Amino acid sequence: MPRRLRNTTSALRHGWHPVARSEEVRDEPVAVRLLGQPWALARLDGALAAFADRCPHRLAPLSAGRVDGQEIVCAYHGWRFVASGECTAVPALGAAVPAPRRARAVAAWGVTERHGLVWLAPAEPVADLIELPEADQGEFDSVWLTPVRSSAPAGLLADNFLDTAHFPFVHAATIGAGEDTVVPPYRVTPDGAGFTVRMEQEVANPEDPLVSTGEHPLIQRRWSTYWYQPPFMLRLRLEYPDAAATNTILFCLQPEDDRSTRIYTRLLRDDLGGDETRIAQAARFEQAVLDEDLALQERFGLDGLPLPGSESHTGAESHTGAESHTGAEPQPGEEVSIRADAAGVALRRALAALVDRVRDAASGDAGYPTVPDASAVVTSP
Repeated sequence: MPRRLRNTTSALRHGWHPVARSEEVRDEPVAVRLLGQPWALARLDGALAAFADRCPHRLAPLSAGRVDGQEIVCAYHGWRFVASGECTAVPALGAAVPAPRRARAVAAWGVTERHGLVWLAPAEPVADLIELPEADQGEFDSVWLTPVRSSAPAGLLADNFLDTAHFPFVHAATIGAGEDTVVPPYRVTPDGAGFTVRMEQEVANPEDPLVSTGEHPLIQRRWSTYWYQPPFMLRLRLEYPDAAATNTILFCLQPEDDRSTRIYTRLLRDDLGGDETRIAQAARFEQAVLDEDLALQERFGLDGLPLPGSESHTGAESHTGAESHTGAEPQPGEEVSIRADAAGVALRRALAALVDRVRDAASGDAGYPTVPDASAVVTSP
């Protein structure tokens, strides 16, 4: 059977994932879900910590407990744990008796904060966190959209955010009005475990205030640059030279469960001049665009993103999230790709490389492939 990357594919443990807005994690533990598993976030003496959300004693959720200085305290029997997972006290044994050696909470490989998000890596990640230089540039105003959930898998949503051919069809009511449906050729540039895409197009720019006055045309030049880091970190920079405006959108996806993905969207623009009314309008417009995407993506009915196979990697998923070594011929692909899909092909290959890397590491062959240049291999129209 063709392989697909699901929200619970275990190879995704080897990645940084957003699990909360920074402001959502305050004085008490917070429960989140990632890759089908529950986690507890807490600030222990102000420093972030993340644990599998179960006490090793009777498996009570640590997120139901409380924070006491450098320790998280289980609500059930008062067992205490520091950020490393070490158990520092078992009240039922008394102060002089050490905790059993197996009495450890399971700590994440890593937890950190960046770009206003809390990030969690269950196991050592294959790629660094994505950069967001516009956040440090004073001319950019920044606004967060309210995080939303979708039943679509994270892989399909990431593919959608990289795709431009759908604009005239999915976004006809917002950004897709009137432009050419032809996507000019472009190249994908590998960048470590991720890649960069650059293209120039003529698109509708209804947010340019001079369009309504007739001073600027609705259809304008746009230079688009996409940065992608696996598994689900994307930054899109849109430059409109005619309007002298730059928009940057950060998309980060949290694969909670097989049918739940939480979407974090941060908008940064240099053409709003700090005007709170215009910033709010820009956020509403971006939310309308996102809503159009989600309305269609949630109707796909797919359980994951189709991934390319290889001659030795076919069959059902193994415990690593990769496919078993059967030695069979490669399965035919589920999808037909054309030149305009180069970014989506690169996404599939980057995620397939992640899955294969984890499988090879588990089998003792830790070769770490980089992302191929997809623009040279997709089918021409």
